[in-house]
Amino acid sequence: MVSMAVIGFDTTVFPRLDYRDPDAFWRQIEAISAFFAEYESRLGTVFKNAPALMAAFEKLDPLIDSYTNRVCPYCGTVCCANKFGFPEFADVVGFIALGLEIPGYDLNVDENEVCQFIGEKGCVLPRPQRPYRCTWYFCDPLLVQLEIGPARDYRNFISDLQELSRARGEVLRSFFQVWEEKGTDRR
Repeated sequence: MVSMAVIGFDTTVFPRLDYRDPDAFWRQIEAISAFFAEYESRLGTVFKNAPALMAAFEKLDPLIDSYTNRVCPYCGTVCCANKFGFPEFADVVGFIALGLEIPGYDLNVDENEVCQFIGEKGCVLPRPQRPYRCTWYFCDPLLVQLEIGPARDYRNFISDLQELSRARGEVLRSFFQVWEEKGTDRR
């Protein structure tokens, strides 16, 4: 029997950010930032694990960009909608752990319209500053291109995506240990 190790982290342990209520959303962002500031000395493992997360994003980014640059401009259905471009709690933890600014989300946009961060050449945000789903979501046309492309690219993609999941899981697991220990409201 082959044992499959879980390499990610179950982000459902964190509260949901409510992008439909801008005031509540930004209060939640401020609370996460305040938690980092208050418990910075206890979050050392989070910051210790952050460089591996950044390296994983940076390694994966060129391959994903090469495929999205070939496929996305010719697609009739834009996958990148505003509702997918808003972060989850775990995304904000990652942004702060990596020392990144929280993007200036306009929460008053139509959630079904093309994402506010899509420019002429794709997303204007650096990959580490995007919600995690923006990195791991692949539509059927992109998957087909990956599958028919060079086998080495596909193997590297799978390996790099697993490393990203592992590195992110370590950052989130480290954060959650302190967050849970401090009895932070998990609603």
